[in-house]
Amino acid sequence: MLKIDLHTHQRKSDSSLQILNVFAQDLPLPEDENLYSAGLHPWHIGLVNPDECLWAMDQAASKKNIVAIGECGLDRSRTTDFNLQEGYFKQQIEIAEKHSKPLIIHCVRAFPEIIRLKKESHTSIPWIIHGFQANYTTMLQLIHHNFYFSVGKSLLFHPQKKELIPLLPFDHLFLETDDLEISISSVYSLTAQLLKVDEETLSGIISENFKGLFGNVFL
Repeated sequence: MLKIDLHTHQRKSDSSLQILNVFAQDLPLPEDENLYSAGLHPWHIGLVNPDECLWAMDQAASKKNIVAIGECGLDRSRTTDFNLQEGYFKQQIEIAEKHSKPLIIHCVRAFPEIIRLKKESHTSIPWIIHGFQANYTTMLQLIHHNFYFSVGKSLLFHPQKKELIPLLPFDHLFLETDDLEISISSVYSLTAQLLKVDEETLSGIISENFKGLFGNVFL
């Protein structure tokens, strides 16, 4: 069954379905058969013109092959003013709502704020935490607020946190390679071992989750 790489920074040569992350400053994109997400990353605030990026995102989001907004979000490990990060993240929430596209979220030490913003926005779109590797308490809070989780190598190989994977709701689970030079097949293989299911079953679960958020048209 087809494997899905929900978030990657580099196009892989395998047969998986991939959503390639594109930074907003690199828009516009060709209208081709590939799938993309586009967002203003919190690391880039102060390095690019944010208003131009947001305008480009709004234009690009109407295209069929832009299937998600992001990665975008909040990051307390950066020196960029946190209120500024939050302001630009809010604008990307609005773009995602306007175009009915899921959000792919980068979050570092800012989960309370992400949860608060989701509640305040009364959003109708899916919010996906990419590269998820929070603690147990945070995971429960995110589950309670109906977040989706995209898991990659950083969690799978963490000695303690990988034990959280079987506790994630199967119908809110995705897998990714992010910016690592690994195959999505290796991520599926290790995840299947942790979940104690075969890879075919896992592929079916992820495919159904993908259809629920993005529709049948891409599968």
